[in-house]
Amino acid sequence: MNRRTTFALAGAAALALGLTACSSAEETLPGQSAGSSDAADLDTALDMGLSSDISAPDPSSAYSGSEMNLVLAAYEGLLKYATGTEEAEIVPSLATDWTVSEDGLTYTFTLRDGVTFADGTPFTSAAVQPSVDRMVAEGASGPGYMVGGIASIETPSDTEVVFTLDAPNDAFLDYLASPFGLKMISPEALTAHGDDAEWFAANSAGTGPFQYAKFDEGVSYQLAANESYWGDTGGYESIEFHILDSTNTIQLQLESGELDGYIGSANKPLFDALSANDALHAYTYPSMMAPVVYLNPGHEILADAETRQALLSGVDWDGIVQSVYGDLGTTSTGVFPSTMVDSSLNQTGITYDADALAALAEGGLAGQSITISYPSYVPGGQDIADNLAAQLNTVGIKAESVGLESSAYWSSVFDPEKAPDITLMSIFPDAAHPDTWARLLYSSEGGLNLFYPEIDGLDAALDQAVETGDHELYGDVTSLVAGSGDYYTVADLKVSAAFQASITGADSASYPLLGITFDFTQLSPGQ
Repeated sequence: MNRRTTFALAGAAALALGLTACSSAEETLPGQSAGSSDAADLDTALDMGLSSDISAPDPSSAYSGSEMNLVLAAYEGLLKYATGTEEAEIVPSLATDWTVSEDGLTYTFTLRDGVTFADGTPFTSAAVQPSVDRMVAEGASGPGYMVGGIASIETPSDTEVVFTLDAPNDAFLDYLASPFGLKMISPEALTAHGDDAEWFAANSAGTGPFQYAKFDEGVSYQLAANESYWGDTGGYESIEFHILDSTNTIQLQLESGELDGYIGSANKPLFDALSANDALHAYTYPSMMAPVVYLNPGHEILADAETRQALLSGVDWDGIVQSVYGDLGTTSTGVFPSTMVDSSLNQTGITYDADALAALAEGGLAGQSITISYPSYVPGGQDIADNLAAQLNTVGIKAESVGLESSAYWSSVFDPEKAPDITLMSIFPDAAHPDTWARLLYSSEGGLNLFYPEIDGLDAALDQAVETGDHELYGDVTSLVAGSGDYYTVADLKVSAAFQASITGADSASYPLLGITFDFTQLSPGQ
């Protein structure tokens, strides 16, 4: 499978935030509790609502949104991102310290001592190679590439591991800290179940504060506290995620007290309603999610870069962002998420020109037809597309917005015969490093480079930046992308959540990359 197809399939799954359901099983590891929310103390059982189902939460291949809350609760990597921060910060997890050689090829980690897996197996450096091997095998169509550049792994002692890379990669530490990155798995579980993806989709074998308990596919997914966890498990003994058919149902159950909390996306009506309820506390969290508009240079009407740039400058993006997202969105000024690259480097130079669309119409676009497609599952997608079409129609450029289900959308954007003139997608990167955003969207082999435009010099700039660690080069990438007029990052999004007012710790429990993933050990029931 080539890299374009790999990223496209992974991106489709990720951006749907869990459209496929995971397998259901109740087998447990020795010493693992199957758990039951009925048996748990009500004060220490957390009931969470989700509006999208959970894909298979396999630690080696999970590559979507909602299920990462399960994976990150049951499994840990060597590194992680800190919670409660505006910008991503890499901090220790199962590794307490690390060094990088001057040539950028060798990474040496000191491992945390005294840690055991949930099945009782001691965590040592012997777990690293098998965990990497399984990620390469099971994550081949998704996150496996994050460990694909490792040339060798050495284990001088039980508490030391040394990675040697094939080539310098400035993003490697971010790969390890990524929610989709390498997770440590019990060697005993790998021996017994290593090639059984269904087992790992419903049973856990990690070092995290919780374990997978009872899964009812498409209905609910329960976690039980890991009594052998090396750290603080927080205030809850069990967590149950309830899959509900609509945000209206979630709102009603929060207001009635049936749910303790909800982790959502950039849904303005729901956030506004929950914010107005005094019995609830509504929160917003930074994320690196952003809606991106693509203009199709393969269509004659938009073949000229100056035309594409004029169209982008003529749209009132501020008005669209305020209408669609309200307080959950800020109009973007760059091509990268605002917390990923310094603002001095991340400026498109595209400013609003109220006369630009009318000038395009007078210059020959009046009466021309433009199709704007969007995936129907993307929150706010229809509103953005409809607003954009309305602004074009106002000046006499005939525009139509068309919503497509997942399979129809992906089959159209990658088919030159079916591709629309303009499309949009809500995107988040695999990690907080700028290479993981730009290579996915803008490189010639990027899996979400939907209309296949190739920008002269961009691939070389990306390769040089990730090999040298020179982040100033992302200013060059910004200039190249903005000058093409092929893409427009619409907004920097925050995601929302709401909890019963008695629950504490939610203000700083979110990981900044996705926003929709939580460290549940920080939550307490309150009084």
